[in-house]
Amino acid sequence: MVRGRANPGDVDRLLLNIATQDGNRVGIGFGKDPGQAGKSQALHLVRALSGFTVVAAPESGDKLTRFGPFSSQCRAGNVKIRRGSWNEELFRVLEGFPDLAHDDEVDACSGALEMLNPQMKSWGFYELSRQRFEQLQAEQRGKPQPTQTLPAPGSMEWLAEQNKSS
Repeated sequence: MVRGRANPGDVDRLLLNIATQDGNRVGIGFGKDPGQAGKSQALHLVRALSGFTVVAAPESGDKLTRFGPFSSQCRAGNVKIRRGSWNEELFRVLEGFPDLAHDDEVDACSGALEMLNPQMKSWGFYELSRQRFEQLQAEQRGKPQPTQTLPAPGSMEWLAEQNKSS
């Protein structure tokens, strides 16, 4: 993973350098923003990286929803991160999401998982629903639940219940 903020021309050179170092056996993917600007940028990057396998994947939904599957796989211990000088910063950004201003690494990780597991495209909604369900369950556990009173065996109430069920 290479981090950096640069002007568009420098970004193009950086991408080409990394692609050349990785070789053309390594696929390149990036998110394609919806709208005309995203389409133009994707076309430009694909052209700039000619000779390499490049996939511009359309992004849909919000970042939090797209991040759900990656977050789930991390919690399950299914994500391995190669050791590097960039690890601390990556973890800081991932753990700080969605509260940090710059979250490009979040998009990169979400997109990489989706590229490696294309059948997961709609799992973001599932993950969001699962998190909401867990949140509701936690809220319910925090509230006192109404207790069910059972009539004492042999009482008039107990006898009435027995007559209802027969």
